[in-house]
Amino acid sequence: MENKDSPFRLAQNVCGFTLIEVIVVIAILGALTALALPRFTGVLANSQEKTDLANVHIVQSAVELYEAEKGEIPSTIATFDGLVTELNAKGYLKNAEIKPVSKNKVFSYDKSTKTVSLK
Repeated sequence: MENKDSPFRLAQNVCGFTLIEVIVVIAILGALTALALPRFTGVLANSQEKTDLANVHIVQSAVELYEAEKGEIPSTIATFDGLVTELNAKGYLKNAEIKPVSKNKVFSYDKSTKTVSLK
């Protein structure tokens, strides 16, 4: 006669996943991650470059507005950081410092052509 409270009794109608099913699900998730991750990093790099280009356009517009109102950019300004500081001090830019978010990129200012670029 079987004791229903015995710890050695085999459970009947046990629901759950087999080891094979769990391994298959993990493999599928790994494959999906491997496909999605490179696309995500590409999107991130692209958005960083677009942000930097937008900052270049903002600073270039501020330079043009400064020139239109004041006549010319002071000849003592030779660097991008100096340009941003001057534009901020005169109220043409909100930020006193603008740094690139893309890796290995720098902003530059060519005082002879009065243009801002990303290199």
